[in-house]
Amino acid sequence: MKALGSEPWWFWKHHWAKRSTWGKRRLTILIILMMGVFNAIPYTSINHLSNFLQRTAFDPEIAFDTNLAFIPWMFIPYITLYFYYPAAAFLGNKDDNMWRQNIIFHQMMTISCWFVFAVFLLFPVEIDLRGPIQDQLQDGDFWHPFYAFMHSIDTPWNSWPSLHVVQSTQVVLILRYWYPSDTPKVKMAQGILLFAWAMLILSTMFTKQHYLWDVVTGLLYAYLMWKFWMKPVLERVATDEYAAHFDAEMES
Repeated sequence: MKALGSEPWWFWKHHWAKRSTWGKRRLTILIILMMGVFNAIPYTSINHLSNFLQRTAFDPEIAFDTNLAFIPWMFIPYITLYFYYPAAAFLGNKDDNMWRQNIIFHQMMTISCWFVFAVFLLFPVEIDLRGPIQDQLQDGDFWHPFYAFMHSIDTPWNSWPSLHVVQSTQVVLILRYWYPSDTPKVKMAQGILLFAWAMLILSTMFTKQHYLWDVVTGLLYAYLMWKFWMKPVLERVATDEYAAHFDAEMES
């Protein structure tokens, strides 16, 4: 039985043969567009639907969440998530084998996102933590317009598991898989990546965008998806047998 997401989707056929066009970035651009259409649009739609319905399945808030300080400048690492999305699409370009993994990885990343969307719809949780922001930030404060804009487009729903955590973790895992720390230069790059990722994870709570529950479930979900689904599939994609199958599919 073939693993979910392990077969290339139909629309890659037209682009695989032309992958060297657009400055050898045709697949990169298509991956980013796919993530925008299949991930970002449903996320926003569900977020605003939940805000309209105002239905809460349970309340995961604990004292840790309410007592944790609001740190305005943590908005910066919080929005770095949007650098993670193109990162794997740009860096998975070493050879055709890595391009195949790049395509399959982003398919699986998208499918894993759809599973989270199902949780958002079936077990919605309101993130009722924005009081400290309203208390500390007033009109004229440097950070006020940034948070005002974020809150206007991202209502306090789509709580758990945190997609900020899930998707950034998935990107970190694939980059570490593709580029193991076997040279001083790569070790330094990996260290910077892990520090940036840790700051992003912390920022989800310090900006009062997520509960600790959201972060813990996001990390657990990302780890289990990687260990038992993504990595085994990617290792199969790296085989000569799969490469021949993939290329045959692209030519059919």
